[in-house]
Amino acid sequence: MTFTTIPPSPFLTTTGQDVEVLSASTEYTVAQAAKFLHVSERHLNRLLDAGRIAFRQEGSERMVLQSSLLDYEQWRERGHAALDRMMQWNQEMGLYND
Repeated sequence: MTFTTIPPSPFLTTTGQDVEVLSASTEYTVAQAAKFLHVSERHLNRLLDAGRIAFRQEGSERMVLQSSLLDYEQWRERGHAALDRMMQWNQEMGLYND
């Protein structure tokens, strides 16, 4: 994999860490994909088995496209946002108090 350091920019806050530049067709193993999504390999395998994330089989290895991971991540973020809105509505209606 190729690593590139982002040059200083007035629009970016940098932490001095390297940035990995990947194409949309980059494929990950289950271990790499789990790390990308910050979930366990076991949980990721369950998502793959359930059809939540697309993958292809290469011998005994499952390969996951980065675009599939990004699609899942967006879906997950929309779900979290919807739950946040529901919590806010419940609080506004007095149904839930801390």
